[in-house]
Amino acid sequence: MPRSALLPLRARIVLDQQFEEIGLMMAMAMTSATMPDPAPRLLDFTVLGPLRAWRGGTRLDLGPLRQQALLAALLLRPDMTVSQRELLDGVWGVEPPGSGSKIVPVYVHRLRRCLGTLGEGAQEPVIARERGGYRFVSRGTAVDVMRLDEAADEAAAARRSGDLEAAASACLDALGLFQGEPLAGLPGPFAEAERLRLEERRLTLLQEKVECQFQLGRFEDAVGELHALIPKHPHSESLTSLLMRALYGSGRQADALAAYSHLRRRLVEDLGVEPGERLRRVHQAVLRGDDAALDLVSRDETGRGASARVPSARRVPDELPAEVGELVGREDELALLTGPGPAVAAVDGVAGAGKTALAVRAARALRGDHPDGCLFVELHGHSERRGAVPPERALRRLLRAVGAGDGSGDLDELAASWRSATAGLRLLLVLDDASGADQVRPLLPAGAGSRVLITSRRRLVGLDVDSRVSLGPLTRQASEALLTRIVGAERAAAEPVAVRELASMCDRLPLALCIAGARIQSRPAWAIGHLVRRMTDARRRLGELTAEDRSVEGAFRLSYDRLPSAERRAFRALGTAPDGRSGHRALAAALGWAAQGAERALENLVDANLVQQPAVHQYRLNGLLALFARELAAEEAQAPGRANLVAVASAPVRF
Repeated sequence: MPRSALLPLRARIVLDQQFEEIGLMMAMAMTSATMPDPAPRLLDFTVLGPLRAWRGGTRLDLGPLRQQALLAALLLRPDMTVSQRELLDGVWGVEPPGSGSKIVPVYVHRLRRCLGTLGEGAQEPVIARERGGYRFVSRGTAVDVMRLDEAADEAAAARRSGDLEAAASACLDALGLFQGEPLAGLPGPFAEAERLRLEERRLTLLQEKVECQFQLGRFEDAVGELHALIPKHPHSESLTSLLMRALYGSGRQADALAAYSHLRRRLVEDLGVEPGERLRRVHQAVLRGDDAALDLVSRDETGRGASARVPSARRVPDELPAEVGELVGREDELALLTGPGPAVAAVDGVAGAGKTALAVRAARALRGDHPDGCLFVELHGHSERRGAVPPERALRRLLRAVGAGDGSGDLDELAASWRSATAGLRLLLVLDDASGADQVRPLLPAGAGSRVLITSRRRLVGLDVDSRVSLGPLTRQASEALLTRIVGAERAAAEPVAVRELASMCDRLPLALCIAGARIQSRPAWAIGHLVRRMTDARRRLGELTAEDRSVEGAFRLSYDRLPSAERRAFRALGTAPDGRSGHRALAAALGWAAQGAERALENLVDANLVQQPAVHQYRLNGLLALFARELAAEEAQAPGRANLVAVASAPVRF
């Protein structure tokens, strides 16, 4: 018997964690750095059916059912600390395990080993240990419930705008995410409660879809689906009400009355109750043939539904988000985007440079020239809670928006349908926060009358565009004007030197300026100089530039986390260089890389707008980005167990 088998379970878990970290560090040290490593693979979870997980397309073994139930209890409360007591109650209920709370860290340890880590090496586990419990880290993960929320939001927005076709199609997309009973087979009160909640969500979406079908006169489309659901919910008055209306709208009045009789018999025999008032009103309306009371489109003289009528004119979509305040300091860039000529323009820049605000302002100036509508698609290329939108999903959404149906087929077929649908249109399309050229290329409309504005943190050098706009810092005058607009002219005039210093400390970056201005605006007792003094300490500066869910450091980290590991290492190393400056050969020598590999990594950082290039083969980090890179390097050096394991991974880079 191996000696490790004689150790207590907790000691074995600690040893396993230490050996795992040592192995990861040795693998990092031995890996050739001449070629950038691939980006971390996304963790993908499904709960709208059996709980499953994939990393980069590889199915993961999540272990026994109780362990899966514990994962679900964390997964469905993302970024929230859940205590061991809550986990025990949620997974075991009134029958706690014989080992008590000791089983929770055992299951968490197994899940960590199964799910892997976020970022490089063993930097951050997917399940973090917090004071008092555990927290599921949602960054770098995707859950089908998020996609369900997106599709449901699309349906609600389409219905509010009167586009019933799009609303029904979006509901259908949402319903298609269900792959059986949610969290099928998982034990415990938490899983049971979530099953009920998600089943109710499914029924709500179904009812919304059917209501849209009724308004479109498509009664027959709803009958079969409702008939199939009734046996699963034999006492549901709402489903029977929908079925009665669908049957009546299809010209089957007798069948609609029979459906009422069947439900009434079940309610009386099984529960001893009569149908409720709402269902009785539907029954009376069917008896009277009252279309208005049933909230149905009028039937024609043949008794058939009105689906054959000519539909009313489609509303021209205008999906631009609301603007807050005036655009400051981007007059030249705005003129370039709104001038004649460019059919496809790309706007890039570091996180927080104001790319979306510029694109929206340009689109508002251009939309009068595009009578077929203005579409806005958030691609979530750098979103904290959502993965990048696949081109297929974006195309289906766009096809619905122009009234070309919900789209079917693979990416090539959808792209062909989109080109065909837009060949004769004059559309204005804003594609916000693109992750890369591959995500955007299939979304470009056909025809000479349309115009496209694309924003991205990357320069999208792989995409053919007519015009490129790269956003840098605001001018000194513009940054001070932006702060003045937020904090008020009177307060700014009282402290002009402090306004100038604060703008400089914010690198004249719009996001940083807005956060700093909002903090002063919300604290009348603060002088502007007070925040300047707080930010004088470079170690505190990034922490001060945080307001609720907006954070300069958080925005930078989203860009950093999506880099391949070699580029992340180069970024950290550049942060430790004197003045944040280095040539590619000096960086290569410091990291033990080939010069070509170092140059490739640095050039990719330039394309990601994380590093500036003042001259050929010269690279530098400025201001807030340099502070961020130094913080990352310090975190790397202080990671537990790293300093004494592999010197190359922990020692400061020497230039």
